[in-house]
Amino acid sequence: MHNQSLAPTRTKDFETLRSEMQAKQDQPETELTPMSLEGCVVRMADTVSYVGRDIEDAIRLRLIDRSELPPVSTQVLGETNGTIVYNLVTDILKTSHEKAYVAFSPEVSEALRTLKQFNLERIYLNPRMKPYTARIRDLFRLLFEEYLAAVEHRRQESVIFRGFLNGIAPEYVERHRPAEIVRDFIAGMTDHYFIAQCPEHLRPAYLQCPEP
Repeated sequence: MHNQSLAPTRTKDFETLRSEMQAKQDQPETELTPMSLEGCVVRMADTVSYVGRDIEDAIRLRLIDRSELPPVSTQVLGETNGTIVYNLVTDILKTSHEKAYVAFSPEVSEALRTLKQFNLERIYLNPRMKPYTARIRDLFRLLFEEYLAAVEHRRQESVIFRGFLNGIAPEYVERHRPAEIVRDFIAGMTDHYFIAQCPEHLRPAYLQCPEP
């Protein structure tokens, strides 16, 4: 999914939100729009933060070479993560200033769409990644069960307390079930942080790939 612009749907109430969340669970391809301008910024920021970072990781793992990046994208956005982030953020600020929506300019949006498609085909669906899918799924399950037990038994020495719960509002803990707390903790991890929490002997071999 790619959005050139996002405008909040301010007329939503909580009943509508609950209905949309259920629809998303039933049909994952259902497209939802944020309720606030801040939500639109978060949605756009997610794309800005990962598209270039994933390219750098893929180059480090030798899945792709920088020279293979689509010229229609690199000519507009650059070819390194730092340059891509800078150009995307700058474009959003220029295009969205004093507007009731958050948007990329048409040129940058098309360059980004092409780059995201490249990432999908050459990185996320890369056949070299498939052998590790089951291993990564098992690691998610392992960490989820470990953190869930830590929350349920109040193991303060666990990283979920030291790196998450100890700095969070008590109201959050009161309003969320242990499984939801664990979900939120894992969802906020970067790839590198996630892997660092996994037992070293269970980490996928490709992550040990040396720097080129």
